[in-house]
Amino acid sequence: MRVLLVSNMYAYPGNWDKLDALGTRVELGVVMPSAWHTNELHPVQAVPANAPDASWKQYRLDTLFQFQGNPFRYIYQPQQLAAAIAQFQPDLVHVEQEPESLSLLQISALKRRYGYRLIFVAWENIHPLRLGVVFRTLNYAAADAGIVGNQEAHRRCRRMGFRKRLDVIPQYGFAIDAARSQPAEPGRPFTIGYAGRLVPEKGIHTLYEAIRQLPEIHVRIAGDGPLAELLGRDPHYELLGTLPRGEMRQFWQSIDVLVVPSLTTPRWAEQFGRVIVEAMAAGIPVIGSSSGAIPEVIGEAGMIFPEGDAAALANMIRRLHNSPSQRAAFVERGYERVRRCYSHEVVMGRTVDFYRDVLAATGATSTPVVS
Repeated sequence: MRVLLVSNMYAYPGNWDKLDALGTRVELGVVMPSAWHTNELHPVQAVPANAPDASWKQYRLDTLFQFQGNPFRYIYQPQQLAAAIAQFQPDLVHVEQEPESLSLLQISALKRRYGYRLIFVAWENIHPLRLGVVFRTLNYAAADAGIVGNQEAHRRCRRMGFRKRLDVIPQYGFAIDAARSQPAEPGRPFTIGYAGRLVPEKGIHTLYEAIRQLPEIHVRIAGDGPLAELLGRDPHYELLGTLPRGEMRQFWQSIDVLVVPSLTTPRWAEQFGRVIVEAMAAGIPVIGSSSGAIPEVIGEAGMIFPEGDAAALANMIRRLHNSPSQRAAFVERGYERVRRCYSHEVVMGRTVDFYRDVLAATGATSTPVVS
């Protein structure tokens, strides 16, 4: 089975663990921008080459119309994209972009010429117009199936008119930390962690108000943004800046509970919350708000408070602070949830099964990779 995966997400090498895992299961090519701009990760910079012995073939293509890393409004250099498709000859092209995206439309337009099957990905769980109904209608018509990242995105696609195969599958798999979290060092205060952007929609003001009610609590922040100045003035907070993914294990081992206090806005709600699963996989209990997909991701493995309710958040932090046994129970539930729903083995297995089903349903032939 020859699968061409297309996404700007793989301009960041921290996401290549998925490619390494998927490349052992299918014959995998990956199209990504040759350079990418995103304020969350780094400024514009060239994408490095993958290792010569990698399990996947890399295509780094130039882009047009890229504006501050907006994944909806760029396309690949047409000649380079056509050459990559012609060389790789995929059975199936998996485009990890929303139905309203311009790059998905570009690949939809090439489908008949090259004869591949097409899958899109959707995470949007409200209804921003973005590029709107025309692009979405054309991409829905071209696609053979779709993968969505949360239940509300599934409902939105159905509401917008997509009637073909549509499965909820996480975009990434996660490794469970066999070492698990370590006991707190003697004398260390009970420590809350937050990992993400320091912007209003991430619920920073809710966290700030909750911690004002808990003077004995210390907070470690892995992230940056315009609200860093607010937190930096308070001695309860330790600001670490944005940490590379390779340094997050040390962060997890330095906290007792992760808080994800996101707020829904008219144009955004939390779509997954990767740090939730990373924390559970590292043995860290999670308290999350009711925004978007957070309750769906946490399930019974953590605690949920009404978004924006600082008093409720403070009460939950206090409960976990005072109950080591409850923290330990959430640790075990978190490990089990990651193992059952979000491990590399589970996510990659479900993804490849989905590929096979789409190819079988559309009559395509494929040759499995012999390992």
